[in-house]
Amino acid sequence: MAIEVGREICGDWAIALSREWLVTNSIGGYASGTIASGLTRRYHGLLVAALKPPLQRTLLLTKLDETVTYSQKSYPLFTNRWVGGKVDGNGDRHLESFRLEGTTPVWTFACGDMLLEKRIWMRQRENTTYIRYDLVRCSAPVDLEIDAIANTRPYNLLQEDLDFPIHTQRIESGIKLETPGESIPWYLFSSGGELTLLGTWIQGYDLPMERYRGDGYQENHFH
Repeated sequence: MAIEVGREICGDWAIALSREWLVTNSIGGYASGTIASGLTRRYHGLLVAALKPPLQRTLLLTKLDETVTYSQKSYPLFTNRWVGGKVDGNGDRHLESFRLEGTTPVWTFACGDMLLEKRIWMRQRENTTYIRYDLVRCSAPVDLEIDAIANTRPYNLLQEDLDFPIHTQRIESGIKLETPGESIPWYLFSSGGELTLLGTWIQGYDLPMERYRGDGYQENHFH
């Protein structure tokens, strides 16, 4: 059965934030999140790797915050909710539709007369997540800026340590990330454009589903 929702869901941030998606790699790793791309659970992430399959699930890549510049206007495609209730991005304003192509989630964003699609999938039996952007329609040059939000923590715990060391090293077509004392580095690659990480921690992500469950709900991530 085909699954597709339009503006009636995508344009309502509260509803879009309550609808979730999941893809897996058959060895215990996964990627998951909400249609609105905002975090609501500690278990959300674009790469939760099973470092000792199917065990030792570890959150590595939390999310991507994308901003499109088109016809001299900026369009944030992301949404972040902070402790205290502040919301940044409001990417739902530009989210035209969400659908599944088989098991692959597909977002379609409309920014003026431009249409951009995003797909997320995992390579089977590998701790690898792919995120692809396809420009469907435009009448002027398009610039896509992507901020990677990362971590290195057990998937079921929260990161509260703002001094937790994550070392980054620029390599060809990407960035190598590793934690001192850990034997397994991980990598961010881009087939076009330049990847950057500021090397700082962002604190105060609000996780409403964790708060609803009565658990810790404030999270910090690496940027």
